[in-house]
Amino acid sequence: MGKYFSDAVEQALEDIYYCYDAKRAAAAIPPLTAAVAAGDGDASYLLFRCACGPDYSWEYHPFQEDEGAASQFLRDSILRGSAMGVLGAIRCGMLTPALEKAMPFPGRRAAWDVVREKGEAGCLFCQNLIGSGYYWLDIVGIEEKSAASFPTQEDFAAWVRESQMKCVPWLEKAFRGGMGVAGRNLYNLYHKGEEGWLAPDMKKAEEIARLGAELGYPDWQERYGNWIKDEPGQGPKAAELFRSAAEQGQLSAWFYLGMLYYEGKYIPQDRPKALECFNASASRSINGTCMAGVLYYTGEGGVQDYARAVQLLEDAKARGADYGIDMLADCFLFGRGCQRDPQKALSIFLEWPYNTPLKSYGLGTIYSEGLGVPQDIKKGVEYFQNCGNYPPAQEAMLKFKKTLFGKWVRR
Repeated sequence: MGKYFSDAVEQALEDIYYCYDAKRAAAAIPPLTAAVAAGDGDASYLLFRCACGPDYSWEYHPFQEDEGAASQFLRDSILRGSAMGVLGAIRCGMLTPALEKAMPFPGRRAAWDVVREKGEAGCLFCQNLIGSGYYWLDIVGIEEKSAASFPTQEDFAAWVRESQMKCVPWLEKAFRGGMGVAGRNLYNLYHKGEEGWLAPDMKKAEEIARLGAELGYPDWQERYGNWIKDEPGQGPKAAELFRSAAEQGQLSAWFYLGMLYYEGKYIPQDRPKALECFNASASRSINGTCMAGVLYYTGEGGVQDYARAVQLLEDAKARGADYGIDMLADCFLFGRGCQRDPQKALSIFLEWPYNTPLKSYGLGTIYSEGLGVPQDIKKGVEYFQNCGNYPPAQEAMLKFKKTLFGKWVRR
């Protein structure tokens, strides 16, 4: 047995919560599954968290959300005596009266005390659970407090505020000790504040982000990089943080590094490097996918590849992106990197809610030439006129003239 839990559970905590390594996290699942088969309730609780998605671990861990499996793992963890499972069920609102009656604890407080004792002994994961219990005020129900427990409503409110602030030392210990996700609630406490009594404290929030970055946590390096990138002289430092985060697997950080190279405001502009970064982020960042598609379309990244632009921009559009969609429609209109399909281009242009010269030029071309729609030169010219000084539209206008009767016709 480990110091706090079974060997399988303690190794899983190391591999899932005390480091940022997707391969190690994946390798932790088979031993946990075997431990569950042997009746380990704490192992069931960890598998519950794995099945709950990125809110319960690092977003780049290779876990699939499965609500049904999560519910079963949590139930089993409680029935098998996991105090962590009890606190987890309280946090999720899943500790039903029947389950509470069946759990092998005399009450919620008994389970809380088991976890708290392990946290006091040094278990980072338990420190985070206790801190979260205070932050989310699960402690109110655990201690069975209500306004009726105090002389006045104000006294109850003061107790609630005092209880919530007890989260700070617990979360700080876990965060400093090696559990990066423990900083989330701590950061939110200061970044968002609490309505009516705790104003947001951006200085404290930034201090937490900086601490996480200094501790080498990739998600916090990305967050802190975004804090400082617009500050005078901090662009290179932000770039360093984004690169460090990205190289540790925080794929979205490649996008932010790419934007620094793309814009060239804070570090020397380098569009080819920007394209490399956007490509590296594309699998997990919609924005990165868009920007890579845009650079392949324009050729600004050193390579003009319309086929790749179409592939990326279609993927981005399917995932809900809206930037660069006019370029995707343009490709279908003129057959750039794909089979020409004016009707598909028209559909994309019309459903895209923004106006750009490229969109107006495309619609002008479609209506003035009757591509997939009845020809309407007047409507086409109106779209060309909306393009401003866009050169292709100005050139297109040379093909048309107004008659003495004010009708637009082809020259």
